[in-house]
Amino acid sequence: MAEIDPYAVLGVPRTATREEVARAYRALAKRHHPDAGAPLSTSMARINEAWSILGSPTRRASWDDAHALAPVAHWAAAPPRAPQRPERTVAPPPSRMDSGWAAFGVVAAVALLVGATMIGLSLIATPSDDRVSFESPELRFSHLPEWTVAGGDASDPDRHRVVAHLVTFAVGADELCTSFDGPCSLGADDIPSGEASLVITAWEGGVPPVPEPVTERPAGLSADAIIAGRPAAIERRVVDEDTTVIWYQLSPPDFPERWIEVTALVGGLELDRTDVLDEISRLLDTIEFRD
Repeated sequence: MAEIDPYAVLGVPRTATREEVARAYRALAKRHHPDAGAPLSTSMARINEAWSILGSPTRRASWDDAHALAPVAHWAAAPPRAPQRPERTVAPPPSRMDSGWAAFGVVAAVALLVGATMIGLSLIATPSDDRVSFESPELRFSHLPEWTVAGGDASDPDRHRVVAHLVTFAVGADELCTSFDGPCSLGADDIPSGEASLVITAWEGGVPPVPEPVTERPAGLSADAIIAGRPAAIERRVVDEDTTVIWYQLSPPDFPERWIEVTALVGGLELDRTDVLDEISRLLDTIEFRD
């Protein structure tokens, strides 16, 4: 695929802020995204690629560096300067600052100050690891502390039981799904844009269903660490224009005698889902199966 100019694709200048870029992406997505009823075309792929570049400060800076605009040439010669008589200068008397040791001390002091400043900024910019751990007889993982989480009902049978229900926004305890056969009042219409509801279930016996088509997790998500060397099966289904269900099948070491399913209801269009999908991937990357 030929390289694109992300600014031209989204129709924004290079000086556009991230908010301006996001608004331009949303406007184009509403016209070209299949979830919004647009016919299938290559336009949405180019729009998504442009957003993936300009939506990330790091990738945007790398693209800008690799595609720097040529400086404006100034071809007009400077007018000749009139000759001037050299002025006699009188050298000032030497001072302690003329000493090489003094200059070295100044440079060393400046270097220490810069180093201390950089260390302080890095400490401020580095977020603390405040994730919360969850453990069950089947597995353990970590999640953001602001998520609402409930463990499954221990009375569920081994063949299919709820391990946990996680919601990325505030809900009442009676809305959580903790039993496989019990009622669950939290549906697709209740998921706000950019939020998600995850139900983790454990299965034993039989043969696990395989979604069609099967899509492997993209590289770089440490999938091997959580599913014994096999990529997780993923299936996406569009519930409506504002909600998508994503189904993950994870394989413990004794797969296929037992397996784990994660069903995620995610609200919003693609741009709004980016942050919560990243957090779901981080949760999956922390999963450790228990004996």
